[in-house]
Amino acid sequence: MWQRCPVAYLRQRSRSPFWTIIHRDLSTGRWIQLTTRYRIDDPKDCEKAVREAAKKSTEEAIVRPSRGENFVEWVEDYIDQHYAQKVTIRRAHYFWRTLRVFMFEHGIHHPKQVKYEHAAQFMEWRQNDTGDRAGHNTARMEVKFWSFLMSEAVRREYADRNAIALARIEIKAAKPKREITEEEIVLIREEFKKEDPWMATSFELLINLGIRFAESRIHSSRIDLKRHVIELTDSKRQATDPRKYFSVPISDQLAAYLATIRWYDNYTLPELTRPMNRNFNRAIARAVKGVTSHCCRVSFISRCHRSGLGEHEAMRLVNHSTRMVHRVYSKLNVEDARNAMMRLPLPPPAEPQQRPSRRSSGQGKSAPTGASSSSRKKGIRAF
Repeated sequence: MWQRCPVAYLRQRSRSPFWTIIHRDLSTGRWIQLTTRYRIDDPKDCEKAVREAAKKSTEEAIVRPSRGENFVEWVEDYIDQHYAQKVTIRRAHYFWRTLRVFMFEHGIHHPKQVKYEHAAQFMEWRQNDTGDRAGHNTARMEVKFWSFLMSEAVRREYADRNAIALARIEIKAAKPKREITEEEIVLIREEFKKEDPWMATSFELLINLGIRFAESRIHSSRIDLKRHVIELTDSKRQATDPRKYFSVPISDQLAAYLATIRWYDNYTLPELTRPMNRNFNRAIARAVKGVTSHCCRVSFISRCHRSGLGEHEAMRLVNHSTRMVHRVYSKLNVEDARNAMMRLPLPPPAEPQQRPSRRSSGQGKSAPTGASSSSRKKGIRAF
């Protein structure tokens, strides 16, 4: 940690007509030289150079780098200490790397420099100005993580308030995932023959069990090919949740497939990284446009309902807790409803009654009172 040092100051370099500002880099604590465009021989430029140096001095006074309060000096250690799950730690570090790039480009080093408008600026920057663009909901999640870091900064007394917490960014409805057809499954399998073997293994687990991509890395000790049972881990649940681990049966065809796969240190897949999920989805998209790994879960649940399984039975296979969440995944259409109705033992409809004809129904009725005999003969109704 670098010690408290003198404030920024001006310096006149030899053979240069411009002022140079000597100040501390707020991230590293090193002295750096900043050549300005303010001329030494111009009184107005000299005033501007003095004000610029004073601004740098004010930033140093606000940031107080000697106390280790800059984001880069405590965030990574805090992430490792706060979270317990490896997947969550990896995701938090990914969020932090993105935020760090934005803050570096906007000159933000200390929690006290964060302002309310930075949330909106980050949303625009994340969706438009970066090489790795993200959608609205992903950018919103990263802003929430930034707010989480700011709350910790307030607890540590690095900032007086959490300005990001004041931002209210609405979540957008996610694009619905669709069901994968039999023809598309064939195309995807052909595409995975060109990729690493673990991709084909992951796809077969996803399409046959309806699990998430992060759950397809399974240790061999959790797979019983003789009993046709596999123990799965729900990646969405906490480690203390009693439903974190659950067992489901596997079909004969999946058991036969697992007996022939390549193993990675007794796991079905190598250790998962963020690019693996991205590469997996890109391979699927090359085969069938608009399909992602989560479409396999949608397809599995829809097949369960289409085959006649009850809602509670299907929820047990995919470890869903609520019917509201489970129903989002079902993609049954009107034809499925028609087929289900054909199997229902409905009572036959009643025989239709014979409606009397207009001519026969008019027999025996006299013309309205006041109608002339000529109108009755011509069939003209009198009003």
